[in-house]
Amino acid sequence: MGWWANRYTKTEDQYFVGGRKVHVLAATLSDKASDFSGWLMLGYPGSAFKAGLGAFWAGIGCLFGTLADYVLIGPRLRIYAGKFRAITVPDYLEARLKDDTKLIRLLSALIIIIFMTAYVAAQFTAGGKTFAEGFGVSVNTGILITVIILTAYVITGGFFAVVWTDVVQALFMLLTLIIVPFLALAKIGGLGKATEIISQVDPAKLHPFGGATGWAAIIFAIGYASWIVGYLGQPHIVTRYMSVEDPRKLRRPGIFISGIWTTIVLWGAFFAGFLGFAMYQAGILQVSDPEKVIPAMAVELMPGWIAGFVIAGIISAVMSTADSQLLVASSAIARDFYHKVLGKELGKKQMVNISRLVVAGVALVGLWFAISGPKVIYQMVATAWGGLAVGFGPILTLSLWWKRVTKEGGIVGMAYGLVSEVIFEAKIYGWAFTKDAPGIWGTIGGWFQDVPVFFINFFITLFVIIIVSLFTKPPEDVVRLHEELFKKVPIETGKKTVTETRAKSQVENVADFLIEKGLA
Repeated sequence: MGWWANRYTKTEDQYFVGGRKVHVLAATLSDKASDFSGWLMLGYPGSAFKAGLGAFWAGIGCLFGTLADYVLIGPRLRIYAGKFRAITVPDYLEARLKDDTKLIRLLSALIIIIFMTAYVAAQFTAGGKTFAEGFGVSVNTGILITVIILTAYVITGGFFAVVWTDVVQALFMLLTLIIVPFLALAKIGGLGKATEIISQVDPAKLHPFGGATGWAAIIFAIGYASWIVGYLGQPHIVTRYMSVEDPRKLRRPGIFISGIWTTIVLWGAFFAGFLGFAMYQAGILQVSDPEKVIPAMAVELMPGWIAGFVIAGIISAVMSTADSQLLVASSAIARDFYHKVLGKELGKKQMVNISRLVVAGVALVGLWFAISGPKVIYQMVATAWGGLAVGFGPILTLSLWWKRVTKEGGIVGMAYGLVSEVIFEAKIYGWAFTKDAPGIWGTIGGWFQDVPVFFINFFITLFVIIIVSLFTKPPEDVVRLHEELFKKVPIETGKKTVTETRAKSQVENVADFLIEKGLA
């Protein structure tokens, strides 16, 4: 696929967003495959293995986060990206906020490089764990194999290779997470038998809030469901919306495809971990690491040919996310920093070749972090996810829906998000609040014990951007453009009936209007 995609990858636009010619079906499946990484196949089942029924809140957060992306981000971002001919998220933010200082682009590049490299390292670690459990090699050997395979096809084929491998990988992931829970149910003797075993070991695992009540129960649910806000700021996900050939398809077809796929895989991942714990307690399954529960089930409980599909499904989840992240990190360095900030002018082919070299460089850095890091996928992903969520989510959402947001608000908000996430997660709390932090930070951490840092920080950053924007003024032409792009479109009763027009969403009507006028 990488070799095939190379035929269609001759320019920067093609290398990073596929020339904005990607079909909505491919873009949607690629979006979800890029979203659900090794976290889905290893981290989330491991969390369900340890926490029980309460971990289901994470699935709820991910499902509603997916829907929020398609409602709040996708269609409007595609319309704006088409208007500005934006290839990357920093391209869009700089044009939308009319920032001539290059600070927004520089901050964007820093956020992507820091947190996306950590995210890539988490995927490499997930690949290493899967190879280790499935084939008896060391985790570090598995990490190296993962890096070699996925880096090769990303360098060769760019965005087209990433999208179409993602489509196949999404189908493997779907198949895996349908097969595993049903085989586990058959082996354990049904859901009733599994819950009976779990209740004897730890009844709190059958409680929807982990046994907590009152305020503690609310904090418990927020801690798991907090993934929802992160969806609004993940560059490797929202870039898919910028590549779609028709923004009108991002509402109904996009929501339908992604909603069905997401519901099935989250259900499968949760029950794999939940039932895996029952099998472990019953002595049917041996698991050395909760995050290896699915590959352990594949190797120990299934015929070899089914186990092969399951292992392929897990590796697919890893690679379908890591390839997108490598591409986004490459665009941040090659296009946003080298080309735009430093002002280096090169030919189209030269920029593509530089981007390929950067992909290799980022992969090597991610490899080093994966080998030397903590190798706890859930926490590694939560940390990186949070940094991107706080860095991009508030400014992306406001810029698409509020005409009064200013470049000063964006600069201050993004700078705060970057610095605060690094300080809170690297120096004070780790990925979640804790009462064990020193001084007053411990008191604050006790109020939000176990809630991910990024969830609270997201709303603080949103507030910072709004306040700064209210004290500054956006250029009149920027406000006018926003009003023009998203004004109410009149119903043309001569061409369509009122019923036909209102059967479409407002975004679909706006997109029809813009395409007719040549604005998108």
